[in-house]
Amino acid sequence: MRLARELTSALVRHSPARAAFAACWFPTAVGLYLLLVAGLRTLVARSLMFDESEQLALSQVLALGYGTQPPLLIWAAWCAVAVFGVSSSTILGLRFVVLGLMYAGLYSCGRSLGGSCHRAALAAAAALLVPALSWDFVLDKTNTPAACAMAAFAVAALVNAVGTGSRRAAVSVGLIVALGILSKYTFVPFVAGLVSAALTVPEYRQWALSRRGAVAALTALGVILPHAVWVVANRAELADGITHSITDRPERTLGRLVLSAVDVAVMSFGVTLLAFAWLASQVFRRGSERPAQRLLGRALVMAGVAAIAVVVLAGGTRFKPHWFTPLAVLLPAYLVSRLGETPDASRAARRLGAVLGVLVVGVAVLAGAVGTTDWLRQGLELRQRDRIAAEVASAVPAHASLVCESLRDAGNLRHAHPRSAIAVLGTPESARPTLLDGAVLVWDASRSDAVPETTAESLARDHGLRPDPTAAVRFVGEAITRDNPRARRLGVVRLTRD
Repeated sequence: MRLARELTSALVRHSPARAAFAACWFPTAVGLYLLLVAGLRTLVARSLMFDESEQLALSQVLALGYGTQPPLLIWAAWCAVAVFGVSSSTILGLRFVVLGLMYAGLYSCGRSLGGSCHRAALAAAAALLVPALSWDFVLDKTNTPAACAMAAFAVAALVNAVGTGSRRAAVSVGLIVALGILSKYTFVPFVAGLVSAALTVPEYRQWALSRRGAVAALTALGVILPHAVWVVANRAELADGITHSITDRPERTLGRLVLSAVDVAVMSFGVTLLAFAWLASQVFRRGSERPAQRLLGRALVMAGVAAIAVVVLAGGTRFKPHWFTPLAVLLPAYLVSRLGETPDASRAARRLGAVLGVLVVGVAVLAGAVGTTDWLRQGLELRQRDRIAAEVASAVPAHASLVCESLRDAGNLRHAHPRSAIAVLGTPESARPTLLDGAVLVWDASRSDAVPETTAESLARDHGLRPDPTAAVRFVGEAITRDNPRARRLGVVRLTRD
């Protein structure tokens, strides 16, 4: 019997089917997970969410910049729409491709840190311990997942470049860094932390100060330069928008900064640290850290300090979790890479994998509840937006040009009217589509029937238009009242030239 068991084990271990399964099980698992979250996203809301709306609304024009968000994802949306047409499926497909790239990047990062295929897969899956990834990315977000993907690929590319010493690898480092900056400006503190960490590790300091490091820097600069020139030309407008994003609270107090910092720590890192607390003896073993692990560990600390410094020096009133999400999703990869190959560590890794499986099932059940019931307020609000988007679409002529206050409204209206030119107030001139005569304004009329003065001023400044005083105004949705504080109503009125 013992001989039979050993023979069977040897045959299974070396069988082609087992080898094929070992090679493709992780991409297959990621593909199935993406299909699951795509179905949940469709169940939760038919209309486009914020990042999706932004990309569909602004991808009408191919420009060097579109506002306070960098342009990479909008360029990608422009290409996707040109190939597949204007539809929610196009934008959702783009978003889930980005999610897939993020998991691929985390897997590559895990492999570069010296882990086996199974440990690299665990490093990628352990990012689900970050609530932003396991929940927010299911419903919305494209720019932040892209930044997370590029952060993971940047670590893997840098480790590979130092290991091989090739010029091609150095070019890939510069290209990935540039794409990360073009995907989200909050990627910049991560790059600063990664470069600073590299200068503290001898193997990486030697590379960074060599010709290969210069090649990487010049490659990144060459890719970023056109957009950087546009940023300099529009710096006043961008500075106002970015400052407003950082200081979107009435006043700055030490208490608010501290409370927001605690919120970031809990929401971004709390679950990860709690899950790995019982593995501390396996993770923090003396003398077991490789140079690549030392690089990533120091990069996470230094990038966090850089992000905090940016907010404080810019006069920020609070910290926001999504500024630290690239660091949060790389922390599990670092911790998994520190696990040893002892039997205890292997058992702990399997238990962590089981916890992640339970987490995926729990998120699926919760997202289904949000999409099909009203016991969570989020589901009710999303269905309200679906209904309003459909009502506005029926109130606007099929080929009319539209001007919107909100990016989200603009994206959903472009989805409903794919042949119409749809402009968004506050976008730079180079990113605006050409409006035809008979344009229509869509604005938030939840609190008042009148067009806000700031909206009227933006219309006149950006487009030379004003609401037609002789035209009838139509409202869809519900006005805010004491009994209905979360109501939403949109106003629709024809525009005329000044």
